[in-house]
Amino acid sequence: MCYIDRSIEQATATCAMCKVFPPRNDFSCPHKDNMGVCKNRVNHPRHDVVHFRNAELTAFNGCGYCKWAKRNPKILNGDSAWRNPGWPGCCRPPKSSEHEYINPADWYAISKIHGVSLSA
Repeated sequence: MCYIDRSIEQATATCAMCKVFPPRNDFSCPHKDNMGVCKNRVNHPRHDVVHFRNAELTAFNGCGYCKWAKRNPKILNGDSAWRNPGWPGCCRPPKSSEHEYINPADWYAISKIHGVSLSA
């Protein structure tokens, strides 16, 4: 799960992983204090990205904008990096045309975090 660094969403959002895997015994969120910051201006030139480093599901670990750029290297020619939408399910809700990118084991978490229907 990615947030734009220093955004309102980053400051106010409930931890996405804690929505799916609530901390046990009333412990505080184990994720928010261990977030990474990706400053890769080639893959996301507009902003730095705050991302999970210790999520329970690997699909949510790491920078989703870099994941998208790695999967779509030919699309990043010229100014197109400015339009990098981020990895579906991680940075944003997946479009129906992107369901193939989602690991079936991750659908429950993605549906709960983004409020989208499970893949058929």
